Amino acid sequence: MSSQQELVEQLNKCRADVSSLKGRLDELDREKESWFRKKSEISDKIKASIQKIKEAKAKRDAFTKEVKDLKPKRDALNKELVQKSSEFDKLKKDRMNASKSSGIRDSPSSIKQQIEKLEFRIETDTPSFEREKELMKKIKALKKIYNEAAGLLEISSKAREASEAIKKLRAEANGIHRLIQEKAKQSQALHEEIIDLSKGISRMRSDEEAAFVKFLELKRQFAGSNTDFKEKLKEMDLARSRLERIHSDRKERRRQEIDSILKSKEEAVNEKIKKRQKLTTEDLLVFQKFGKD
Repeated sequence: MSSQQELVEQLNKCRADVSSLKGRLDELDREKESWFRKKSEISDKIKASIQKIKEAKAKRDAFTKEVKDLKPKRDALNKELVQKSSEFDKLKKDRMNASKSSGIRDSPSSIKQQIEKLEFRIETDTPSFEREKELMKKIKALKKIYNEAAGLLEISSKAREASEAIKKLRAEANGIHRLIQEKAKQSQALHEEIIDLSKGISRMRSDEEAAFVKFLELKRQFAGSNTDFKEKLKEMDLARSRLERIHSDRKERRRQEIDSILKSKEEAVNEKIKKRQKLTTEDLLVFQKFGKD
């Protein structure tokens, strides 16, 4: 096999290898960039989740602070509620004891009316001395009962006030307690969201790392294939250069051969001219080639 034929075959093989390597490079580049995009997309999602965590933490901390601020208010109300309940229980007990000891059945207003009637009788009926003493004794007894009834009424009034205060305090304390529960519930929900987001970030970081490792591996393969591609291009260029040199050398030899033939023909034409021989058309062409008349 001639050197030229070997070079032609080598060049053809290099072209096939270059085409194959170029296809492989394009495939590796697409796959490499695909994994890099995937890694970038995961990174963006991680950043978004981190931002959500920051926002959720800010809201959770705000709710936690509200709960912390509300608890002393609720505790103060509960403490006051206990005091008022104790006060109310004492008033109920006092009212019950006063009611039992006095045996009062009529209201203070009714007793007062009885006293006024008896006093009116003394003033208008002019009773006897004994009768007046009897009426005065009865009036005195009724006044005592009236004073006891008035005290019982005052205790009842204070008990009602205490009961109303208890209702108000309980409603306010329960309202704050419900608010604390709601705020605590919202804080807990945000805390759980933060935990879920953190777990998601951990999973995404693992996926991000795996994508980046894959990208680096493909990048390494791409660099290796690119080196092979460049080496194969050099080999192809060298084979082409050698073929071109062979063609150039062959062309130069052919030109020299033609020049030699023409030179010999020129000498023959010149000899004919010297001998005044008839020139042929070919002779004239040779003569014109070398620029002579």
